[in-house]
Amino acid sequence: MLFLILFIGIKAKGQENQWLWHNNIMVEARMHAGIFWHHHFEMQKFNATYPAFEASIYQNTFGRDEWEAIYDYPYIGVTFYQANFGINFENNHEVGEALGSVFAAYPFINYPLASGDHSQLTFKMGVGVGYLTKCFDNLENYQNFSIGSHLNAAANLSFEYRQRFMRRFMAVASFGLTHFSNGSTKLPNYGLNTFSAALGVAYYLRDPQINLPPNQRPEHKPFEFDNKHWFYFDLNYGLGFKNVSQTLGGDSTHYYNVHDLSAYLLVPFSPFSSAGAGLSLVLDLSDQTLPGYDTLPLTNNLQLTRINFDLCYAMTMNRLSYYFEFGWHLKYNDVPLSKGNIYQKVTARYQLYNNIYAQLGLMTHFGRADYLCFGLGYRFNQKYYLNHEKGTRHYPPGFRKRRFLFL
Repeated sequence: MLFLILFIGIKAKGQENQWLWHNNIMVEARMHAGIFWHHHFEMQKFNATYPAFEASIYQNTFGRDEWEAIYDYPYIGVTFYQANFGINFENNHEVGEALGSVFAAYPFINYPLASGDHSQLTFKMGVGVGYLTKCFDNLENYQNFSIGSHLNAAANLSFEYRQRFMRRFMAVASFGLTHFSNGSTKLPNYGLNTFSAALGVAYYLRDPQINLPPNQRPEHKPFEFDNKHWFYFDLNYGLGFKNVSQTLGGDSTHYYNVHDLSAYLLVPFSPFSSAGAGLSLVLDLSDQTLPGYDTLPLTNNLQLTRINFDLCYAMTMNRLSYYFEFGWHLKYNDVPLSKGNIYQKVTARYQLYNNIYAQLGLMTHFGRADYLCFGLGYRFNQKYYLNHEKGTRHYPPGFRKRRFLFL
């Protein structure tokens, strides 16, 4: 062991350009004390406190890319989380045992909200995957009707206070929400929502780099806004899967497909932000199980297609973008929509090549997941501008005759 330590030390010293030592890499450990949030009446029986532990490795960005300076040098990394939900129940220990434990890992980005010389207030947002040791089973674990699958999505939103007390050491305190859900791929799916407070310590593996000043703008990448007049037209297709056997009966191995064809018109208003509107056609074949379906005069499943309209806001960080949507179901073909006509959607996109991107989106109705959708899309970029000296408009090829006016 001593030989190994000396070997690693010599190797690290000899390679001055190692990525690990020149990118503000930090490690962190925290302890949590949490409580459950009873977001459904049926879940009030889950009345408990629980302990949790998390370990993280991440980078404190310092301005190598312009977006890092735009967002005030955020932290980016991955968190490993473990909690034991099955203890400290006030009323019924058997109910607590039905929840078991959870293990999760999620990438995150942590935005500084206010910064001082030695302290920071930040907002952390992370989404990843979680594994619950116990889930609903109508024979062996019928009390856990919150989640119907072992594998789930894990999401974390938290506010943090960071205080540096040595050059490499930082104390961390946080309060936030952690959510586990399978996106209604398998019912039941009330999900687990927990609030927790945490204390921890973070450590730089090497003396931190000084933040680089914003330099002159380099050549723009295809996914970045160049401060000229652009608008984007995005066209994408997504495919989701839903299992409703736990609540409506039927084959537990049968999944209904969800087809989502969407189009968005977006206008950028800052180097890494854009806003616009979208229109989508969604065919959810699980609607065949809804009450009243058999009485409808339908000749084919395409008549179940929903028409949706929403408003959209997008944040871009290099190749990764987050899309936040708020919308309405405009048409539902008389099938009862028990979850309401208003929906919310959160989507993560990653640019694969030029204007081609992959995405993962979650459709919800005020916190209740409807479906999880995987997809691909293509972005059409269009530039327009005005010649103010001549008072004429110039359009690039392909848009010669237009009946609408750009300001």
